[in-house]
Amino acid sequence: MSQQRTVCHLTTTHPADDARIQRERRTVEQNGNYTTVVKNIVAGYPKWQHPFRLLALAKQAMTTNASIFHCHEPDALGIALLRKSVMRNRVIYDVHEHWPSELPRDVGAPHWLSHLIDPVEQWMARRADAVITVSESVGQRFPGSIVLPNYPNPPTTPLPNVDISLRSLAIVGAKLHPYHIRDGLSAVTRLRTCWPDVTLNLIGNLATPVPEGSPVTCTGYLPHAAIPAALQQAGIGLALLSPDYENIRIGLPNRLFSYMMAGIPVIATALPEIERIVDETNCGILVQPDDVDAIVDAAIWLEKRPIQARWMGERGRQAIVSRYNWDAVQDRLITCLTDSCER
Repeated sequence: MSQQRTVCHLTTTHPADDARIQRERRTVEQNGNYTTVVKNIVAGYPKWQHPFRLLALAKQAMTTNASIFHCHEPDALGIALLRKSVMRNRVIYDVHEHWPSELPRDVGAPHWLSHLIDPVEQWMARRADAVITVSESVGQRFPGSIVLPNYPNPPTTPLPNVDISLRSLAIVGAKLHPYHIRDGLSAVTRLRTCWPDVTLNLIGNLATPVPEGSPVTCTGYLPHAAIPAALQQAGIGLALLSPDYENIRIGLPNRLFSYMMAGIPVIATALPEIERIVDETNCGILVQPDDVDAIVDAAIWLEKRPIQARWMGERGRQAIVSRYNWDAVQDRLITCLTDSCER
């Protein structure tokens, strides 16, 4: 029997209960050869304190008894590489985001800093024992990386038998910011001229209130198991992004998979990763970024063709069951761990 190793997930931005981190931990622990721990910076502090919290995390890392450090941000990677130089641990860099564009936005810094962050991140990544990327688009920056998509867990229960209203649109998210719902709200407002009963269903918590009198319902937090039924009642799922910066342009929002899991058709922005999934599955209609007229036209098209709309929803659900689920890709993580340990 091989010796059991400890994998320490080191994260400075993502919470310990992040869905990706939890799936990775579960996969690794089910393998039997590994245990896992998480060392992270707890959110909710002023940004100026980050260097001090980062130093505290580095001290924790130095005293953590782990042979593999699985890092989720560039600064976490820096800590793990520093520890590696002293204690010869293995390092895996898990790239969730396009950090050169995301980091300046997060801290309110000038966008030109992206040109400095990019070479530094890649320099550190080359010194890791393995690099995992969340998508093919992100992976283009890291030759030889392993693509481990953020696919959901496979469905374990059949869909609830509820009526689908194609005059009701939905957006789902753990925390819905104004830029998540802007185009959907504009489209529903225009649709009221022909469908007075149209609504936009927001499933999740709102970061800020919507304008008074908007044709919107908001569920607030829902347990994960209740989301498919809520989405089915909504009828059409919206995955609309405005590619204001690179991390958004190449992103693949989890809400797209939520709609597919619920078996409802989607109206989605034609950005690289989203377009690839929708084209491969025929699960919905693609629109250009910020084109509210196209969103309105797509909604009307689906409402007039309920058979095609249901077929699209079924195609999305079948794709999740057969291909776009975590079980289909999780072996890539074990291979990555094994290969990095053998180096």
